[in-house]
Amino acid sequence: MGLIWTLNLLFIILPSADYWSSFSSVATGFGSTTPGGPGFADYVANHPAVFSWTIALATAYLAVAFLFGFTTRLACVVGLAASAIFLWTQYTSTFAFPGGTDVGAHPLYIAMYVALLLGGAGRYWSIDRWVWRVGSLWLKRVGRWVAGPPA
Repeated sequence: MGLIWTLNLLFIILPSADYWSSFSSVATGFGSTTPGGPGFADYVANHPAVFSWTIALATAYLAVAFLFGFTTRLACVVGLAASAIFLWTQYTSTFAFPGGTDVGAHPLYIAMYVALLLGGAGRYWSIDRWVWRVGSLWLKRVGRWVAGPPA
């Protein structure tokens, strides 16, 4: 997951991707594929600074969190929410019935986040595990949520 989000971050920071200047037009383009009509897409397109930075910062956080195993469970929740929103905005172009076969990557990502959450992500080979094992009392409380053993 860390590599996937790192590649997504490259699409944001590379000048050739034109992420910042094309954000509004891309957001508007999702209006026809979002259930309920273009209202949400238009709202995002009318506030490009807020949403483009939110997506960029969330992408950077998810890349770091998954690559280093830092706040892994929180990253699973953030990634799950992001993928659910992206899937919702692309729903009618992703799930085309009859005859559509391309459901996109987001259902798979959602399944991966759920598997990581249920499978104890962050409990082994991660910064979360180190925080839980050697951290101060306050860090141990935080670490118990992010990497503690099952109750």
